[in-house]
Amino acid sequence: MLHFPSVSEEAFDFEADWLVKSIDETQKQVLFVGQGKNGDLELVLTYQDQEQFERFLVGELVSLPKEVFIVPETESYPSQYECF
Repeated sequence: MLHFPSVSEEAFDFEADWLVKSIDETQKQVLFVGQGKNGDLELVLTYQDQEQFERFLVGELVSLPKEVFIVPETESYPSQYECF
């Protein structure tokens, strides 16, 4: 399942670059804007590692790993009930 619920995996371009739109130094968050087929999407990522956070510059195009866009599906819990 994608991080963007309204977009199917077939319509999403995993290879497209993302524009670094803004950087929040206090919360270590980076706002990315999609390019090409992903042009109407935005993604905010929070970085705990200072070294990873500092590699981004506002206005640069970067490629993000596919794993960033995939959200693990939550396991469904079996219903526990008794039939009478």
